[in-house]
Amino acid sequence: MALQGGPQQRLVSMFRSHLTVEGATAFDLTLPGGEVHKFRAGGLEAPPAFKLHVRDQRGLRALAAFDEYAIADAYVNSHIDVEGDFLQAFALRKLLSDDHPVLSWLRFLQPLLAGRNKTDKSAIAAHYDLGNEFYWTFLDKRHRLYSQALFRSGDESLEEAAENKLRYICDVCRLGPGAKVLDLGAGWGSFSRFAASRGNDVTMLTLSKEQFAYLSRLSGEEPYNGRLTAKLESIFEHKPSQRFDAIVALGVMEHLPEYQRLMLHFNSLLAPGGYVYLDFVAARKKYAISTFTHRHIFPGDHTPVVMHELIAATNQVPFEIIAIHNDRHSYFLTVKAWAERLDAARGDLARKFGEKIVRSFQLYLWSVANCLYRDADLESYRVVLKKSIGLPSPGTAHHA
Repeated sequence: MALQGGPQQRLVSMFRSHLTVEGATAFDLTLPGGEVHKFRAGGLEAPPAFKLHVRDQRGLRALAAFDEYAIADAYVNSHIDVEGDFLQAFALRKLLSDDHPVLSWLRFLQPLLAGRNKTDKSAIAAHYDLGNEFYWTFLDKRHRLYSQALFRSGDESLEEAAENKLRYICDVCRLGPGAKVLDLGAGWGSFSRFAASRGNDVTMLTLSKEQFAYLSRLSGEEPYNGRLTAKLESIFEHKPSQRFDAIVALGVMEHLPEYQRLMLHFNSLLAPGGYVYLDFVAARKKYAISTFTHRHIFPGDHTPVVMHELIAATNQVPFEIIAIHNDRHSYFLTVKAWAERLDAARGDLARKFGEKIVRSFQLYLWSVANCLYRDADLESYRVVLKKSIGLPSPGTAHHA
């Protein structure tokens, strides 16, 4: 019974203290023995935004420790469940700590021992080779875009917002028929197919064997106005015989933390007057991601982009910044739509891919949505560069 008076008592006490925070969320807590505690600010009666179910003593110990990684691991292993509004449940995150210096240090060990290229390949495979069908369940159905869509309004569908984004890239990089484009981290060909339909010749780079097989089939599947070529190699291994008119990297910069090395290589790949398009999540501090994320979702030294470091790296090459757009709300709407679609297909996905995989991605997607929406712990940007130093002015006819 020591457990009843220890972790359980501390847990309820800490949750009571949460109710003093302005705008505190109403929720219910069900303990392993079935005891229910209702948490309402000011003692007001209100329906709970979510219900937190602690299934067993392991779940109770994890929750009572107020350790974010322990709680995430307990959720993934079904010791804790959330019923109701998952996004609102992340209001409790402010109560948690995530102090795991040894685990944080270990993620930098493999790049040091194995080298950057080998580490990138294994990290990408761990995330993207789960199976195409898994991702296609929650991505937009039209383009399967695995980066932030571009919402012109909250009324647009995910499919419409994805098309907005692809059209924007082609327009802002001025990709006319015959343009040669490098799609870095091409995913499932969302941008490549769109650009090829407009007459562009696109080289698609990926480190995922699953995606490479799909992209290889894709290049011969449909008649395009332009040409598609798939390559299974890293950006630093890619050394083509002729330069590109544009380099496009959608949601890839988080995997490429060596900005100066990358920009120098971009410069070698890009023709004078060519464009670089990047989009990504960003943070004020490098490698500022949760222990859960780098242990379960993105292994290796994955990191949100640090904008001032990226901009400093562009100063080492003859690139001019054409546009920077804040996409935080668009990315929130995107990830929220992904999470909702994942939730809707949860039962079927669990049968095919396993409960742990589904719970891991559910936790990940809703946590990213929370970070983008609630406190701007994560930011999101579109950045357009042009190799125009020493050339006439690039003009101002670029679309927002």
